[in-house]
Amino acid sequence: MTTACATVTQGTTATIAVTTEPPGASCTMSREGAPIAVVNPTPGTVTISRSTRDLSVRCERAGHLPAVVATPAGFQPMTVGNLLIGGVIGLAVDAASGAMGTYPGSIMLTLPPAQFATPESRAGWYANRRQEIDRNAEERIATARAACPAARGATRGAPSACEQSVEFITQVRFDQLRQLDEQERQGVVPPRT
Repeated sequence: MTTACATVTQGTTATIAVTTEPPGASCTMSREGAPIAVVNPTPGTVTISRSTRDLSVRCERAGHLPAVVATPAGFQPMTVGNLLIGGVIGLAVDAASGAMGTYPGSIMLTLPPAQFATPESRAGWYANRRQEIDRNAEERIATARAACPAARGATRGAPSACEQSVEFITQVRFDQLRQLDEQERQGVVPPRT
């Protein structure tokens, strides 16, 4: 009866697929600044231990600017079952093993070219990428809202799982656009001759 719920049902490891555009990048996963896994080359998968700490992924490829994404650790809802089944001991087991944390099953990063032929081609590439980020976020938000319409307004005070998903997607979009702005400032356009 003292076995932890998330530890038993979800395990203490997570498998994550890492893809990049373009493929062939080397990606390092880190937690709190310490490397924990490498995918080289992409696409590839890696199995890491679950944790409640955020995951950072940095990808590099020759001829492209590096890309970094921070992936917040999610909360495994099955951990709540520990209060009913395993009590405080079950909760402690999940916390110690990291099983109460979750990560997405896949991570995708786009590495911008390090150089562009013209300022116009550079501006066009970044404009297209911004539109793609916005479009993907809007699709994910619509999917999240459609998946649980009954939950809207069901709880007072605390945000619902749907609202938390929408907030998370919105934050990811903000982070992606912020990183894109940083990459655009770093981008090099050869001087015109």
